[in-house]
Amino acid sequence: MQSNFNTNIVELIENEPRISHRVIAEQTEIQQKNVVELISKIEHFGMVPFKTEAIKNSKNRTNEQKTFYLNEQQATLLISMMRNNDIVLDFKVRLVSEFFRMREILQNQKSQTKNFQLPEIGNLTEKIIELDNNLTATEKLIANLQNMNPTTLYRLDKFYRKFHNFSPLEHFEIDLENQFFLPTELGKMINKSAVEINLMLEHKGFQIRENGVWKLTKSGRDFGIEIVGKFSQLKWKMKTII
Repeated sequence: MQSNFNTNIVELIENEPRISHRVIAEQTEIQQKNVVELISKIEHFGMVPFKTEAIKNSKNRTNEQKTFYLNEQQATLLISMMRNNDIVLDFKVRLVSEFFRMREILQNQKSQTKNFQLPEIGNLTEKIIELDNNLTATEKLIANLQNMNPTTLYRLDKFYRKFHNFSPLEHFEIDLENQFFLPTELGKMINKSAVEINLMLEHKGFQIRENGVWKLTKSGRDFGIEIVGKFSQLKWKMKTII
Protein backbone atom coordinates (compact mmCIF):
# COMPACT_ATOMS: atom_id res chain seq x y z
CA MET A 1 0.00 0.00 0.00
CA GLN A 2 1.28 3.42 -0.86
CA SER A 3 0.48 6.61 1.02
CA ASN A 4 -0.44 9.68 -1.03
CA PHE A 5 -0.34 12.26 1.70
CA ASN A 6 -0.48 12.42 5.49
CA THR A 7 -2.28 14.24 8.25
CA ASN A 8 -0.85 14.10 11.75
CA ILE A 9 -2.10 10.59 12.50
CA VAL A 10 -4.31 9.52 9.59
CA GLU A 11 -3.05 8.80 6.08
CA LEU A 12 -4.72 8.19 2.75
CA ILE A 13 -4.13 4.64 1.48
CA GLU A 14 -5.69 3.54 -1.81
CA ASN A 15 -8.00 6.56 -1.63
CA GLU A 16 -9.31 5.70 1.86
CA PRO A 17 -8.34 7.35 5.19
CA ARG A 18 -6.64 4.83 7.50
CA ILE A 19 -4.52 4.80 10.65
CA SER A 20 -1.75 2.38 11.51
CA HIS A 21 -1.93 0.28 14.67
CA ARG A 22 1.57 1.51 15.52
CA VAL A 23 0.34 5.10 15.59
CA ILE A 24 -2.58 4.07 17.81
CA ALA A 25 -0.19 2.31 20.19
CA GLU A 26 2.19 5.25 20.29
CA GLN A 27 -0.53 7.86 20.80
CA THR A 28 -2.38 5.93 23.53
CA GLU A 29 0.79 4.58 25.19
CA ILE A 30 -0.58 1.05 24.89
CA GLN A 31 1.71 -1.81 23.92
CA GLN A 32 1.53 -2.74 20.25
CA LYS A 33 0.81 -6.39 21.01
CA ASN A 34 -2.24 -5.35 23.02
CA VAL A 35 -3.51 -3.21 20.13
CA VAL A 36 -3.02 -6.17 17.76
CA GLU A 37 -5.02 -8.35 20.15
CA LEU A 38 -7.89 -5.85 19.99
CA ILE A 39 -7.67 -5.88 16.19
CA SER A 40 -8.19 -9.64 16.19
CA LYS A 41 -11.46 -9.07 18.10
CA ILE A 42 -12.90 -6.63 15.57
CA GLU A 43 -11.96 -8.38 12.32
CA HIS A 44 -15.41 -9.95 12.01
CA PHE A 45 -16.47 -6.39 11.10
CA GLY A 46 -14.06 -6.47 8.16
CA MET A 47 -10.55 -7.64 7.42
CA VAL A 48 -7.93 -5.13 8.55
CA PRO A 49 -5.29 -4.85 5.78
CA PHE A 50 -1.62 -4.88 6.63
CA LYS A 51 1.79 -4.64 5.07
CA THR A 52 4.95 -6.40 6.17
CA GLU A 53 7.90 -4.17 7.02
CA ALA A 54 11.46 -4.61 8.22
CA ILE A 55 11.46 -2.97 11.69
CA LYS A 56 14.29 -2.71 14.21
CA ASN A 57 13.56 -3.86 17.74
CA SER A 58 14.99 -2.52 21.02
CA LYS A 59 18.13 -4.61 20.48
CA ASN A 60 18.67 -3.01 17.06
CA ARG A 61 17.81 -6.24 15.29
CA THR A 62 15.67 -6.14 12.17
CA ASN A 63 12.56 -8.31 12.07
CA GLU A 64 9.75 -8.66 9.54
CA GLN A 65 6.61 -7.34 11.23
CA LYS A 66 3.05 -6.58 10.19
CA THR A 67 1.66 -3.05 10.31
CA PHE A 68 -2.15 -2.98 10.31
CA TYR A 69 -4.10 -0.09 8.76
CA LEU A 70 -7.59 0.54 10.12
CA ASN A 71 -10.33 2.51 8.39
CA GLU A 72 -12.55 4.95 10.29
CA GLN A 73 -15.14 2.38 11.36
CA GLN A 74 -12.52 -0.14 12.48
CA ALA A 75 -10.50 2.49 14.36
CA THR A 76 -13.63 3.86 16.08
CA LEU A 77 -14.64 0.36 17.19
CA LEU A 78 -11.11 -0.37 18.38
CA ILE A 79 -10.76 2.72 20.56
CA SER A 80 -14.22 2.13 22.03
CA MET A 81 -12.77 -1.06 23.53
CA MET A 82 -9.94 0.81 25.26
CA ARG A 83 -10.10 1.77 28.91
CA ASN A 84 -10.43 5.54 29.22
CA ASN A 85 -7.76 7.74 30.74
CA ASP A 86 -6.64 11.27 29.93
CA ILE A 87 -4.26 10.12 27.19
CA VAL A 88 -6.78 7.78 25.54
CA LEU A 89 -9.59 10.36 25.72
CA ASP A 90 -7.38 13.01 24.14
CA PHE A 91 -6.44 10.61 21.34
CA LYS A 92 -10.08 9.70 20.68
CA VAL A 93 -10.95 13.36 20.17
CA ARG A 94 -7.99 13.90 17.83
CA LEU A 95 -8.74 10.72 15.89
CA VAL A 96 -12.33 11.77 15.19
CA SER A 97 -11.09 15.23 14.18
CA GLU A 98 -8.41 13.84 11.85
CA PHE A 99 -10.80 11.46 10.06
CA PHE A 100 -13.26 14.34 9.65
CA ARG A 101 -10.50 16.58 8.25
CA MET A 102 -9.42 13.87 5.81
CA ARG A 103 -12.99 13.40 4.56
CA GLU A 104 -13.24 17.14 3.96
CA ILE A 105 -10.01 17.08 1.92
CA LEU A 106 -11.32 14.23 -0.23
CA GLN A 107 -14.71 15.89 -0.71
CA ASN A 108 -13.06 19.18 -1.73
CA GLN A 109 -10.84 17.38 -4.23
CA LYS A 110 -13.84 15.60 -5.77
CA SER A 111 -15.79 18.84 -5.91
CA GLN A 112 -12.92 20.71 -7.56
CA THR A 113 -12.51 17.98 -10.17
CA LYS A 114 -16.25 17.79 -10.85
CA ASN A 115 -16.65 21.55 -11.20
CA PHE A 116 -13.40 22.16 -13.03
CA GLN A 117 -14.09 24.50 -15.94
CA LEU A 118 -11.97 26.68 -18.17
CA PRO A 119 -14.17 29.47 -19.50
CA GLU A 120 -11.12 31.25 -20.91
CA ILE A 121 -10.39 28.53 -23.48
CA GLY A 122 -13.45 26.27 -23.42
CA ASN A 123 -12.91 22.59 -24.04
CA LEU A 124 -9.15 22.36 -24.43
CA THR A 125 -9.13 18.90 -26.02
CA GLU A 126 -11.57 19.96 -28.76
CA LYS A 127 -9.65 23.20 -29.31
CA ILE A 128 -6.40 21.32 -29.84
CA ILE A 129 -8.00 19.00 -32.42
CA GLU A 130 -9.63 21.93 -34.25
CA LEU A 131 -6.52 24.10 -34.20
CA ASP A 132 -3.93 21.47 -34.92
CA ASN A 133 -3.42 22.66 -38.52
CA ASN A 134 -4.08 26.32 -37.89
CA LEU A 135 -0.82 27.96 -36.81
CA THR A 136 -2.27 31.43 -36.17
CA ALA A 137 -5.10 30.14 -33.96
CA THR A 138 -2.70 27.79 -32.19
CA GLU A 139 -0.38 30.69 -31.39
CA LYS A 140 -3.33 32.54 -29.83
CA LEU A 141 -4.14 29.49 -27.73
CA ILE A 142 -0.52 29.27 -26.58
CA ALA A 143 -0.60 32.94 -25.61
CA ASN A 144 -3.80 32.31 -23.65
CA LEU A 145 -2.16 29.47 -21.76
CA GLN A 146 1.02 31.44 -21.09
CA ASN A 147 -0.97 34.35 -19.66
CA MET A 148 -2.93 32.06 -17.37
CA ASN A 149 -2.19 32.03 -13.64
CA PRO A 150 0.56 29.38 -13.15
CA THR A 151 -1.38 27.68 -10.36
CA THR A 152 -4.46 27.33 -12.57
CA LEU A 153 -2.28 26.20 -15.47
CA TYR A 154 -0.61 23.52 -13.34
CA ARG A 155 -3.96 22.20 -12.12
CA LEU A 156 -5.31 22.25 -15.67
CA ASP A 157 -2.35 20.18 -16.81
CA LYS A 158 -2.81 17.76 -13.91
CA PHE A 159 -6.52 17.40 -14.74
CA TYR A 160 -5.89 16.59 -18.42
CA ARG A 161 -3.06 14.21 -17.61
CA LYS A 162 -5.39 12.26 -15.32
CA PHE A 163 -8.55 12.17 -17.42
CA HIS A 164 -7.28 12.54 -21.01
CA ASN A 165 -3.69 11.26 -20.84
CA PHE A 166 -2.59 14.54 -22.40
CA SER A 167 -0.31 17.32 -21.12
CA PRO A 168 -1.00 20.85 -22.41
CA LEU A 169 2.29 22.01 -20.87
CA GLU A 170 4.34 19.47 -22.80
CA HIS A 171 2.34 19.89 -26.01
CA PHE A 172 2.86 23.65 -26.11
CA GLU A 173 6.33 23.54 -24.49
CA ILE A 174 5.34 25.76 -21.57
CA ASP A 175 7.93 25.50 -18.80
CA LEU A 176 6.72 25.82 -15.21
CA GLU A 177 9.44 23.66 -13.69
CA ASN A 178 12.07 26.39 -13.85
CA GLN A 179 9.82 29.13 -12.52
CA PHE A 180 9.82 30.12 -8.84
CA PHE A 181 6.72 30.25 -6.65
CA LEU A 182 5.79 31.45 -3.18
CA PRO A 183 4.81 28.76 -0.63
CA THR A 184 1.21 29.98 -0.91
CA GLU A 185 1.22 29.33 -4.67
CA LEU A 186 2.82 25.91 -4.27
CA GLY A 187 0.23 25.04 -1.63
CA LYS A 188 -2.63 25.80 -3.99
CA MET A 189 -1.16 23.36 -6.50
CA ILE A 190 -1.35 20.41 -4.10
CA ASN A 191 -4.13 21.54 -1.72
CA LYS A 192 -1.91 22.42 1.22
CA SER A 193 -1.49 25.60 3.24
CA ALA A 194 1.58 27.84 3.09
CA VAL A 195 2.39 26.72 6.65
CA GLU A 196 2.42 23.06 5.58
CA ILE A 197 4.63 23.87 2.57
CA ASN A 198 7.11 25.79 4.75
CA LEU A 199 7.29 22.90 7.22
CA MET A 200 7.79 20.49 4.32
CA LEU A 201 10.67 22.59 2.98
CA GLU A 202 12.17 22.84 6.44
CA HIS A 203 11.91 19.06 6.90
CA LYS A 204 13.76 18.55 3.60
CA GLY A 205 16.54 20.82 4.84
CA PHE A 206 15.97 23.51 2.24
CA GLN A 207 15.26 26.36 4.66
CA ILE A 208 15.73 27.29 8.30
CA ARG A 209 13.91 29.82 10.47
CA GLU A 210 16.11 32.53 11.98
CA ASN A 211 14.62 35.33 14.10
CA GLY A 212 11.19 34.58 12.67
CA VAL A 213 12.38 34.73 9.04
CA TRP A 214 12.89 31.81 6.66
CA LYS A 215 16.42 31.58 5.24
CA LEU A 216 17.81 29.39 2.48
CA THR A 217 20.13 26.59 3.54
CA LYS A 218 23.09 25.50 1.41
CA SER A 219 21.06 22.65 -0.14
CA GLY A 220 18.06 24.94 -0.56
CA ARG A 221 19.97 27.24 -2.92
CA ASP A 222 19.58 24.60 -5.65
CA PHE A 223 15.79 24.95 -5.50
CA GLY A 224 14.97 28.39 -4.11
CA ILE A 225 15.79 32.06 -4.38
CA GLU A 226 15.50 34.93 -1.94
CA ILE A 227 13.52 37.99 -3.01
CA VAL A 228 14.89 41.00 -1.14
CA GLY A 229 12.59 43.96 -0.58
CA LYS A 230 10.56 45.52 2.19
CA PHE A 231 9.91 41.96 3.33
CA SER A 232 12.34 39.18 2.49
CA GLN A 233 10.61 36.23 0.76
CA LEU A 234 11.69 32.86 -0.53
CA LYS A 235 10.45 31.45 -3.81
CA TRP A 236 10.78 27.82 -4.87
CA LYS A 237 10.79 25.59 -7.91
CA MET A 238 7.94 23.10 -8.24
CA LYS A 239 10.32 20.14 -7.92
CA THR A 240 10.71 20.88 -4.18
CA ILE A 241 7.20 19.55 -3.50
CA ILE A 242 6.22 17.50 -6.57
